[in-house]
Amino acid sequence: MYEKFEDYFKIEIKNNENSNFDEITYFKQKYQGMTFGNGLYRVFNKAAIDKWKQIITEGYPGFENYFEPFAYDWLGRCFAVDIRNGKMGNVLMFEIGTADVLEIPCNFMSFHEEEIPHYHDSCLASSFFNEWRIYNTDDLQNDKCVGYKIPLFLGGTDTVDNLEVSDMEVYWNVCSYYKNRI
Repeated sequence: MYEKFEDYFKIEIKNNENSNFDEITYFKQKYQGMTFGNGLYRVFNKAAIDKWKQIITEGYPGFENYFEPFAYDWLGRCFAVDIRNGKMGNVLMFEIGTADVLEIPCNFMSFHEEEIPHYHDSCLASSFFNEWRIYNTDDLQNDKCVGYKIPLFLGGTDTVDNLEVSDMEVYWNVCSYYKNRI
C-alpha cells in the first residue's frame, strides 16, 4: 500500500502491512511524524492531530468538526479528510496564506497514490518549493513552514522574496487573526 507515494519521494520504509487497518489508519501509523522531500510534505504525528484541529478551526470556524487533519506542506498548508455529511470524502487543503480552503477532488488514497506522484506541483507547489530551495538549502524542521511575509489575502505577492521561515503555529495564529477580521 502507498507504493507510488513512496516511489515519488524515493523512500523505502519497512513494510508494515496490517489488513485490519483501513487505508487512513494504516497511513497514519506507518508515516506519522515523518518528513518527505526535504520538508515538502510532512505527516502529523498522532499527538499533534487534536492541537491542529483546534488551530485550523480557529482559522476556519465554519469547518469545525468537518475535517480530520493528516498532513501539511512546506507552505504551512494543512491537508485533511472532509468528513462533512458524516462520511469520509475528498481531501481538503486549508491554505492559510491565501485564506482559502480548496477541495481536492479525490479520496485519501488517490491523493497519495495519484495526486502527489503525478500532480505534485498542483497540490504541493513543488516548483515553487524548488525555486525557494535555491536560496534556502536547509531542511525545514517539523514545527516550521515557509510563510508569506505579507499573506496573499492582505495583498502580498506569490514570489520567493515574500517568503520567510516561520514557526508554523505562530504563522497560523497571525494569519487566522487577520483573516477573520477582513
